[in-house]
Amino acid sequence: MKTTKERLAQLEKVHAEAKELFCRKNSDYGDSFSTYGPIGVIMRLGDKIQRLTSISKNTIQIESESMRDTLIDLHNYAAMVIMLLDED
Repeated sequence: MKTTKERLAQLEKVHAEAKELFCRKNSDYGDSFSTYGPIGVIMRLGDKIQRLTSISKNTIQIESESMRDTLIDLHNYAAMVIMLLDED
C-alpha cells in the first residue's frame, strides 16, 4: 500500500497533466465550454462516461483515446462544471 504522501504526489501529477491538457484545449477552443452553462458540460460528461463504458467493455477500440485519456477528460469536465457553478 502507498502512503498518503505517495498518493498525494500521484494526485499532483494527474492534476498537472489535466491542467496542461486544459490549457491546450482552452487555447484551441477558447472558453467555449461556458457557452451552454453547466448542463452543456454535464452532457459532455455523459458522453465521456459512455465512451469509458464502451472502452472498459472492449466494445470499441479508439486508437487515439485510451481509458486513461478519457478519465483525464472526465477530471477536466468535472472541474469545468465546478468553475461554472462557482460563478453563480
